[in-house]
Amino acid sequence: MTLRVSILLLLLSLPVAAAAQDERGASAGGSVSATNMESRNSWSFAGSFEYRFNRVAGLEIEATAVPTLKSDFPGATIQTSSSSFTELQSALGAIFSSIAIFPGPRFENPRGRAVIFTNNARIHIPTTAARLDPYFVAGGGVANVRHTADLVFTRLTPPPGIVIPTLPSQPITSSSVDLALTIGGGVSVRAASGLWIEGDLRLFRLLGDEDRNVGRFGVGARYRF
Repeated sequence: MTLRVSILLLLLSLPVAAAAQDERGASAGGSVSATNMESRNSWSFAGSFEYRFNRVAGLEIEATAVPTLKSDFPGATIQTSSSSFTELQSALGAIFSSIAIFPGPRFENPRGRAVIFTNNARIHIPTTAARLDPYFVAGGGVANVRHTADLVFTRLTPPPGIVIPTLPSQPITSSSVDLALTIGGGVSVRAASGLWIEGDLRLFRLLGDEDRNVGRFGVGARYRF
């Protein structure tokens, strides 16, 4: 009787052990997302690789690229200097000290891009539905954000007898490498053997000279080897 009970318990435990074994392994995924940064929306693309240790815990490496960043220009570094502009300001300042000949320059054609690289802990939430796999993600890494724009000087009509040269626009750039923290989650739905469709929502916190929040929501596919 004891032998029969032992055999029965062993048979019942085999599917559980096999299912737990099947959860281990590597997977690769990609997604397309809408990314919000400084109240501006842009398209982004992400690729990730995960190694799952058991049914719950996994380690993820992810890279997010925002090829066209739509956000305000945070700062400027002039790539080319204009000595004639400085000399002209000095000369006119001595003659017309109370007259503003040149108002402040302005930014035109702002553009940029961002790349975020993170290492994350990916926690899978066990469910009774075999086709659903909700998960939670938290981690950190680095982010590179680059802005470019054109610095344009306003053209004014000078007083009679005064010749003011036209100053050309100057390209400017601002680039920063920030600490990136991320938290988020999503759900995977099995579409075929090894192929899963994912909906993913994440929040990035970029810590630099100026802290910024980046939100990302998208859909993608993941293949489990």
